[in-house]
Amino acid sequence: MNNLKTIFAKCRIVGLAGIKNSGKTNNLVRLIKDYRQSKPHTDIFAYGMPISVMTYLKGLDVKEISSMRHLVHKKNCILIIDEFQKLKLNDRRCKDTLDEFIDFVYHNNVYVIFSSPNIREFNSVIGGVIEQWLLKTVRKDMCINGSQLKKVVEEYNGRFKSLGAIEVPKDTLLLINDTEEVIMNCKYLVDADSKIDNQGLF
Repeated sequence: MNNLKTIFAKCRIVGLAGIKNSGKTNNLVRLIKDYRQSKPHTDIFAYGMPISVMTYLKGLDVKEISSMRHLVHKKNCILIIDEFQKLKLNDRRCKDTLDEFIDFVYHNNVYVIFSSPNIREFNSVIGGVIEQWLLKTVRKDMCINGSQLKKVVEEYNGRFKSLGAIEVPKDTLLLINDTEEVIMNCKYLVDADSKIDNQGLF
């Protein structure tokens, strides 16, 4: 199943939000792996991925970028940006950078997913350009007041709603747009688990 096609059917810019250790990175890799079964040659670029995950992604012909400069001349591609805050894309003082990036996306037929391990990075600056949301577990009290993400969490009344939060299983993604919600299964990939070798310290 090509979940990326579903995700980008009505938009170009998606935000993936969830608390730490909720499965975001593993889900992203699963999306790419499944996409590659039908689209082996489309350019895919990734920023901010853990080294072990990036090693796996390179086996799926995903290229790594490390700065905005690497986007020059890129077109007709999918772009996964983890830890987008490192590129200053949610910084009010760098609004021109975000505006230029959005122009780049639309002028060059680029599709992008913004992700971050810190929910508070989804402020109203970056939220203002996100056209739909992919959600993992999100607590309302972690969201920035006045942000688009907090509004989405507050208005959600579906099956994953819990007290002051949305709780989505690790092998599931919740897609929310203006017309519907879509529940996507993202089977766990052990090879893309960047935390599997962490030692228990206690």
